[in-house]
Amino acid sequence: MTDEAAEYHYVWDGSEEGWVVLRTRVALGTIFNTRDRLALVIEDDAVYARVIHLMSVHGRPFLDTLPP
Repeated sequence: MTDEAAEYHYVWDGSEEGWVVLRTRVALGTIFNTRDRLALVIEDDAVYARVIHLMSVHGRPFLDTLPP
């Protein structure tokens, strides 16, 4: 993978635990780490959309709410 989204590989490839997408009413969702309780902000809309897509393709969870 040679695109700019590749630098975020850790959110979909399992090399860092806890990454999910929180579904929202705006945008495609929030990329969130449930282990560290941190959101990832990607300012480039195209890269953000690609990362969300790759998380989906690789089976990362898409959640409606945060787990307890």
